[in-house]
Amino acid sequence: MNPKMALTARRMFEQVLGIRAGERVVIVTDFERPRTITDLLASVATLYGCEVVVVAMNAREMGGEEPPPAVAAAMREADAVIVQTSHSMTHTNAEREALKAGARVCNVREVDEEMMVRGGMTADYEVVDRITRRAVELLRDARTARVTTPEGTDLRMDLQGRPAFGLSGFAREPGQFSGLPDGEAAIAPVEGTTEGVLISPYLIEKIGPVREPFRMRVEAGRIVQVEGGAEAQALREILERKDPGARNFAAELALGTNPACRQIPKSREVKKRLGQAHVALGDNRSLAGEVESGVHLDIILLRPTVLLDGEVVLRDGDALFTRGIV
Repeated sequence: MNPKMALTARRMFEQVLGIRAGERVVIVTDFERPRTITDLLASVATLYGCEVVVVAMNAREMGGEEPPPAVAAAMREADAVIVQTSHSMTHTNAEREALKAGARVCNVREVDEEMMVRGGMTADYEVVDRITRRAVELLRDARTARVTTPEGTDLRMDLQGRPAFGLSGFAREPGQFSGLPDGEAAIAPVEGTTEGVLISPYLIEKIGPVREPFRMRVEAGRIVQVEGGAEAQALREILERKDPGARNFAAELALGTNPACRQIPKSREVKKRLGQAHVALGDNRSLAGEVESGVHLDIILLRPTVLLDGEVVLRDGDALFTRGIV
């Protein structure tokens, strides 16, 4: 066993979850995730004196899809849940119900052995927390947002009245969720308000890096057109076979807040990188929105400029709002 992996696992139990002896820990995984990490997490949980249950399922097709009922039932009975799956469960009723029942959730979806020992997983999360709290304040207090990129993306959205959420590596109280690598401040823009175009993003969750021309047009908070090459075609196919809520945009606006995260083609890490921003389509109920969908896909933007009420907080990937914090 790599001792650095074990150190990260211990950080998850001590720093992120604040685990206590006798607690019921459920590890949710699928058959596409590294068994070495599953076994390590189960072993460490046992060392902390926990009652451990590992629940494995077939991998879901994408984030937001519900797990089998047996998995959801196990999550509801847990004190702490570690989600070690291939796709996010944050925007599922299964996780929302577990949180409502008092579980603490640590999401390590898509994490592999290399990520366990390098990059965002090894961050100083006290620093990440300070940055995240500042970003949450900015999003919470803003009425409007505008997001642009050098490639031509230009999106405008209404944030008025919406709460902002911080994910900075801590889930120590009942009903809290977080994960590793972590570091983001997120908000669900008001439904029906986003207008503009999204052009050639860095990566689309589930689809991967965008290497061919890509242009998405949004009107009144709905995706109305997707044009371009292979990645555009893949997104069109997803939208055509999913429920109408999948076209909700933007389901999320988020600012990355982790200085240790790397620009790698894995949404789990790159979207948390300080200076990044991402938007999403589909379900937004986990962010206090009103749209329920069987899909939630993040779209990561490189070198974004983000204006909140006309004030620049990110300029071409430079996080101006961190000045005086780090």
